[in-house]
Amino acid sequence: MDDPTKRGAEEPAASPGERAAADATPHEPAGEDTTEPTPSLIEIAVFAPIDAAFALLRDPGGAASRGRARVDQALRQARAIGELSIKFGARELRRRTEGAAPAEDAATSRSAKRTAAHPDAGPAPDDVIADYDALSASQIVPMLSSLEPAERGRVADYERKSRARQTILRRIEQLDGNGA
Repeated sequence: MDDPTKRGAEEPAASPGERAAADATPHEPAGEDTTEPTPSLIEIAVFAPIDAAFALLRDPGGAASRGRARVDQALRQARAIGELSIKFGARELRRRTEGAAPAEDAATSRSAKRTAAHPDAGPAPDDVIADYDALSASQIVPMLSSLEPAERGRVADYERKSRARQTILRRIEQLDGNGA
């Protein structure tokens, strides 16, 4: 049985050139994990296709089945994502349109009821404020300051004859009375 400490002592010391040659040769000590350096872009562009060609020549049937498996997997994933998108997208679309459609119909029917309830009020000032009858007082009041006094007068006349909403009438009085 050899004693490793004695053997090391019996061997002559390596010259600097021999040490450099020993360092340049790849050796892997037992138990250590060494990783290869990351290849450069040129190496990838040149050697990767060559490796792929040799792998294809070695096992053409296996390459075809692996390629088909990758494509099938990608298609399954794409189909699953598409179905999920459609499912949640349809739910979101339904949520948005179901909430909007009844409100739109209700606003139209309310407008028709108001006009029918106050036929002597005349036409709504829709040319001054679009869809006037469909708007609430809180939506109309901020728009009043941007109107001309004559336009505010038309709104006030219509409002007095139809719904007589005091918040709108008071705001018109404030704007026209104070000169603001």
